[in-house]
Amino acid sequence: MHQKYFERFMLVFATVEPIATIPQILEIYKNENVEGVSITTWTLYTFSSCIWLYYGIYRKDKPLIISGLLWVSSQALVVIGLLKY
Repeated sequence: MHQKYFERFMLVFATVEPIATIPQILEIYKNENVEGVSITTWTLYTFSSCIWLYYGIYRKDKPLIISGLLWVSSQALVVIGLLKY
């Protein structure tokens, strides 16, 4: 029973955690402000998230897959915004 609740918690956490990137995305696209944002750092974050996503798919781990998809998407939006502005 404990494992069931922990799995649910991890699924919620995997979904909520990438939301932390939204303020950065809004700053870039709404204000067209990329000052102080490192393209190298965000590109490495995106690459790292791609590896975790692949691992989640390989392991068939739903929280890792969801988290990986959300992280890759949000971090890619930051990188695209950095390239655009």
